[in-house]
Amino acid sequence: MVREMEEPQTAEIQTIRPTYPQDWPAYNEAQMQEKLMFLDILGELCSYIPIEKQTMGRPRSPLSEMVFTCVSKVYEQLSSRRVNSDLEIAKKMGYLDRVPHFNTILKYFNDPKLTPILTNLIQLSALPLKDFETTFAVDASGLSSAFYSRWLDYRFNGDKKVRDWLKVHLICGAKTNIVTHVVITDGVAADSPQFPELVKETAKFFDVKEICADKGYSSRENLQIAEDLGIAPYIPFRSGATGRSKGSRAWRKIFLWFNLHKEIFMQHYHQRSNAESTFSMLKRKFQGKLMLKNEIGQTNEALAKVLCHNIAVLIQEAFEGNARLGFGELAHLLPDLHINSAEMLKNI
Repeated sequence: MVREMEEPQTAEIQTIRPTYPQDWPAYNEAQMQEKLMFLDILGELCSYIPIEKQTMGRPRSPLSEMVFTCVSKVYEQLSSRRVNSDLEIAKKMGYLDRVPHFNTILKYFNDPKLTPILTNLIQLSALPLKDFETTFAVDASGLSSAFYSRWLDYRFNGDKKVRDWLKVHLICGAKTNIVTHVVITDGVAADSPQFPELVKETAKFFDVKEICADKGYSSRENLQIAEDLGIAPYIPFRSGATGRSKGSRAWRKIFLWFNLHKEIFMQHYHQRSNAESTFSMLKRKFQGKLMLKNEIGQTNEALAKVLCHNIAVLIQEAFEGNARLGFGELAHLLPDLHINSAEMLKNI
């Protein structure tokens, strides 16, 4: 007689969802105070743009005030006309000497010389958190320059309308999501070639110990650059990759370590998701669409969005992480800010 097999009794397994602690009183206070603190921080950042005396021509507003108005427009997500009321309030609070005409705001947005100034302000805005971050993540995402376009349609569904997209390449801290450097390109630009600039610019001011990025950044050049800077790169290898160095010592060494300690490698690599969180924060708060029509204006608008994101992060960290928000001891680290500003003033 064949004995029937008893079905094994399986114990019910309860899965516990991971929870992440949140200091809600500090978060609430940061959100309530954000707009007032935003004006203070933006005003201080713009104050490091030098003022040059005007000797001829019609009187114009200082460049620092024009940058203030451009970034304020992006923060408020309003047209250049509708933001006028907010700028009048800023004037009464002492941040502006006068409110510029809305066409003047658009004129400055469309000036290519504004791009390096906004890029340097982004770098400066990240410096108060330089003691908080040692692990960084690199990624890229798109901002729409047309009302009907979606980044997912462009990326996955073959809707290749290049003119409708700009791509934002950034590197951010894995703990606070602060952006330390950014590069803006057209929608079809490859991600990997932007890696060296992002990492090198961040390493100038931060103690970068680890860098995380997806397979799109896996190349011998990128791994060697990280190795030369003393940074541990956690970038997975593409399928079919071999350990042949082809002139890159770092490639073979990391390839062998990756295959021997894949579980540990992936634990570090998963910090890369913080870059996606950064883009999510930026797009939810400041929208994933661009309002300017000119490509130069769209580039500067995208940079202004990143700067607004950084200021919002600083405010949050001031309440939750007791970060110091002063820039006085840090501004000298970015001499290019003063050089670029002076050159722009001469040509306006």
